[in-house]
Amino acid sequence: MIEKKVPLKDYCSYKTGGKAEFFTCPTDTFDLKVVLKFASDNSIPVTLIGTGYNILVSDKGVKGLVVSTGCMNNDIQIEGELVFAGAGVSLNDLILKCIDNGLAGLENMSGIPGSVGGAVIMNAGAFGTEIKDVAVQIEMCGFDGVVSSIHAEDAGFGYRKAENLKGIVTGLGLKLEHGNKDELLAKRAEILKKRSEKQPLEFPSCGSVFKRPEGGYAGTLIEQCGLKGYKIGGAQVSEKHANFIVNTGKAKSADIYALINHVQETVFKETGIKLEREVRFVGF
Repeated sequence: MIEKKVPLKDYCSYKTGGKAEFFTCPTDTFDLKVVLKFASDNSIPVTLIGTGYNILVSDKGVKGLVVSTGCMNNDIQIEGELVFAGAGVSLNDLILKCIDNGLAGLENMSGIPGSVGGAVIMNAGAFGTEIKDVAVQIEMCGFDGVVSSIHAEDAGFGYRKAENLKGIVTGLGLKLEHGNKDELLAKRAEILKKRSEKQPLEFPSCGSVFKRPEGGYAGTLIEQCGLKGYKIGGAQVSEKHANFIVNTGKAKSADIYALINHVQETVFKETGIKLEREVRFVGF
């Protein structure tokens, strides 16, 4: 259940990073509570990485226990317009399952990588739809092992955050609407086509590196500062979309880290706007 010296590059979308001192991928909430108790009893710090999207792991690795939720509660239950998905369910698998059952409300988020748990914590969204728009209830497990259920309106959802959620998401309850399956599939195909045309999906990345600043777009500001295509080591500001920093093949986390900081500093110097990171640094 708990492994030692596990390479985190295998659990991170950037495909970079060092090893976890201890690593676990619990399959359900009970297993999660067991490993959290182990960490507490042995005074071991806990780091949550979800399914490894939207994070950058240090080349030095991470001390303590690293918890991935990619294996956890990997099931979907549907009853009428109500849907419950475990934290480890792929967001895209959930979207397809709902479309297959003629349920509308998630299709605009097609192509967003990662899991349900990560989508909740980040209030993931695209093309005018966010998790907060469909969420009803969130199941949580605190780092003390205490399980709770939180109404969506109490989660503190905002732009790419859910500031009142403390602990680990174990599941999500949603309320959707009935829709036409063929129309929903067509909408999904349209969204995926737009993503393919505008985003560098052929390279490892974390998705959007920076949050959208008020009144504009991070990618536009980065491009205006002449940083499109800029490289440090094996890390590059994407030629296709400037708010993506990609691993061109041999990047180290240090390259990506340095490039993120360089972009922030340059944009601030040139425009006075401080870009806020969407990607989370782990082990730095």
